Amino acid sequence: MARGAQARRAALARWRRDMDALGLDDRGGAAGRALIARHDKPWRRYHALGHLDFLSGEIERHHALIAEPARLVLAAWFHDAIYNSLRKDNEARSAGLAARVLPGLGASEQLTARVCALIHATADHASGGADADDALFLDMDCAILGAPPAVYDRYARQIRFEYGWAPSGLYRRGRRAFLTDQLARPRLFHTDEYEGEFGEQARANLARELEGL
Repeated sequence: MARGAQARRAALARWRRDMDALGLDDRGGAAGRALIARHDKPWRRYHALGHLDFLSGEIERHHALIAEPARLVLAAWFHDAIYNSLRKDNEARSAGLAARVLPGLGASEQLTARVCALIHATADHASGGADADDALFLDMDCAILGAPPAVYDRYARQIRFEYGWAPSGLYRRGRRAFLTDQLARPRLFHTDEYEGEFGEQARANLARELEGL
């Protein structure tokens, strides 16, 4: 419980830093607290605060490659704001939430539209999005595929937990289809940076999980 409280405090501090850096204003932190609460539900194991923290780190790590950091920072906060493994419209609903919240924080109509378009793009990572920034964010969002084996295996268990409602046979069929589709792609990441750093390990991870199913 204490660890969860610490993670929430750290997330709120990061939210406030991001708002200041982007020139946005969440008076009292209500919007940030609401987003953090959404990610901190007990049924979320992968699509949770840890994923937000990872994306923040990746955006900082590749800051020199990003033309419009505000789009990626805000997409990171909102792209999984609504997540229910029983539904197929999580990205659309998350984009809708961003469209309602961002103007109240002071985001321009143009920035809000670009953030929402990027959130929609996360519904199909293979699409690559609209430009190089989108491609980079989509790769960041999937970088877990190329994590060290122990980290990847924990991710796979977390995803299974989030689909706890699914009987084993149904889950294995769906997961096999996902893994097979990924392995059939000529490259797993859009950008040379991520393909070079994570592509080989990602293929090994995906093949290992598929064999285990």
